[in-house]
Amino acid sequence: MPPISQDSSIAAELRDDILRGHYRCGERLPSERDLAQRFNVHRSTVREAFKRLEQLGVATIRPGGARVAPLEEASLDIVEHLLALDDPPDLEILDQALEAMTGFRAMAARLGTERADADQRARMLSILDEMIAMDLEHDDRSRLVEELGDCFVEASGNMVLRLMRHGLRSPGGGASSADRLFKAAPKPKREDVEQHLFRLSVAIKHADGAIASEAVYKLSCLFRQTVRQQSNEFAEAPAARAAEGGARS
Repeated sequence: MPPISQDSSIAAELRDDILRGHYRCGERLPSERDLAQRFNVHRSTVREAFKRLEQLGVATIRPGGARVAPLEEASLDIVEHLLALDDPPDLEILDQALEAMTGFRAMAARLGTERADADQRARMLSILDEMIAMDLEHDDRSRLVEELGDCFVEASGNMVLRLMRHGLRSPGGGASSADRLFKAAPKPKREDVEQHLFRLSVAIKHADGAIASEAVYKLSCLFRQTVRQQSNEFAEAPAARAAEGGARS
């Protein structure tokens, strides 16, 4: 892994300060001179850090300095940083991310199923066969879900969906607390999953976008429900440990 540049490191620290509410919307960030002294870098390095914050959508650069932008106007890339901010991650943000993915996947499934050519359809069915035939572990399951989603988006021929796909990659894919939560989440009942996978397979064979969309939506809801359950357990664990420690003392 290449070393993190100074401007990236400064931008990351300022970004997290903004996300944690240390700077309010509209508030001016520290000046280039102050930050250059604080991090012992040239002002041009701070300037590049500000540009990174502006690209992320959490700051605007105007004459007189950089100011915090409204969070709701930030780019989709901010979601992964919000999820990585705390351990465990903000459960409301996590659930909202999964909710957005659920709607996106259903739309992509409908368009992809309706517009797929023979080769694309065969690839979708091959992925589904692998998902149905195996009791998959987290990493394999996530890989196949991502591959199937990519197939739907590609088959849709919709450029905006492709852009959204890039910005709405599923949470869970590294070593963050959100990833640990995903891996620890209980699997949905196999019979429930298989029921919707079979329906999806039939829908793809018959180019029935409506049924494909419904099946993918219900599969995503099953997954979201198990993650929400695990999220609640993650949130309750510190309080339970504190209560147990208090009882012992």
